[in-house]
Amino acid sequence: MRLLSLPVFFVAAFSVIGTAAGVEQQESKNLIREEMIALDSAFKVAMDAVVLNQPGRILPAFQETNALRVEVERAVKGGAKIGLPRNQKRFREFVRMDNKFHQDLELLFKAAKKNNMGLVQRQTHRLLDACIRCHRIFRQ
Repeated sequence: MRLLSLPVFFVAAFSVIGTAAGVEQQESKNLIREEMIALDSAFKVAMDAVVLNQPGRILPAFQETNALRVEVERAVKGGAKIGLPRNQKRFREFVRMDNKFHQDLELLFKAAKKNNMGLVQRQTHRLLDACIRCHRIFRQ
C-alpha cells in the first residue's frame, strides 16, 4: 500500500512544479489543444451529417468548439500568452488563418440552418482543406 502512494506523490509533486514554471503559457497551449480536439470530434459528426443529409446535427456538434474559442479569447484578453508548439515566428499568420477559419465555420452553420446541403458540402470541404493547410504549415 505504501509503494502505491509514493508514485502518486511524485506525480503530484512534479505536476505542481511543472505548472508553476509557466502556468499562463501552458494553460493557453492546453486551451488551444482542447479546441483542436473538440474540432476533430465535431468534424467527425459534421462528416456524418453531410453523408446522411442531416444538417441539423452540425451546429450542436460544434458547441464545445465554440465555447473553447471563447475561452481562448478570454485568456488572451486576460494577458495569457498563446504559443504554438512549432513555427512561433509565424504566429500572426496563424491568427489570420484561424480567424478566417472561424468565419468560414459561421457560413457552414448558416448553410446548415437553412438546410442548404450544396453549400454545407462546399463549406465542409473548404474547412477541411483549411485544416490540412494549417497543419501543413504549423505542425511541421
